[in-house]
Amino acid sequence: MHVSNIARSNFVGISIVISVLSVMLFLQIDDNVAFGFEENILPLQTGIISTANQDYAISQDFEARIFQNGKIMRLSGITTTGEEYYLYQKTVGDDVVVKGKILVNNEFVPILFKEEYLEQKTETSDAKITMAVKLSSYTYSNYPFVISVKVFDSEINPNARYDSRLGTLDSVSVNVVISDKEGNHISTLSGQTDSTGVFQDKYLVLEDVVDQGEYDVVVTVDNNGSMISESFTTFFRGDIRNYFHNTN
Repeated sequence: MHVSNIARSNFVGISIVISVLSVMLFLQIDDNVAFGFEENILPLQTGIISTANQDYAISQDFEARIFQNGKIMRLSGITTTGEEYYLYQKTVGDDVVVKGKILVNNEFVPILFKEEYLEQKTETSDAKITMAVKLSSYTYSNYPFVISVKVFDSEINPNARYDSRLGTLDSVSVNVVISDKEGNHISTLSGQTDSTGVFQDKYLVLEDVVDQGEYDVVVTVDNNGSMISESFTTFFRGDIRNYFHNTN
């Protein structure tokens, strides 16, 4: 990873070149100002940009610039078939705005950021904790399946959204179990929430290790005996080149 300073005044810019085929980007910036960049920018997780008409695979190298101490972040690059794109995130108070466009046939087309491309669910229970979960809805071979779990105190924030900061809980145990539809165990991801109430981890999908198809993801959160659990579905796909070989 290469980092260079872009400006030093009222705002700071940082240029980062990343290989998305081998690693997932986790920006090590002040969490209070750079909140949610890697979770909200979906192509960092799936390697895919989606429009209303087509999907595009992003190339291995791209550039991210961070301004105003992390309040504004812009990612730009090209797809594997040569289309230029940019992704933009701005933090305004507790709200996070994410937008993007891709240049197709000399015209900028909006990039879609719909829930159908990234599952999100919030669970409330008598355990007095809530959780919001984001995970890759599909992952190609040699890309990481990514999951982020955010935990809240339900008395403070009973209907919390993932992009909310109110009532987050740190040092909460999170356990994620991935299994196939026959119940065979694939992987377990576990750890604790950080100072922002977030637990993040990833599982590298290898074509010779797991088959293509649908998989179950069970997330369990335990806060000193107060426990909640949720189930999700994801898809593991094959080699990305098989999907985009004939893309124009």
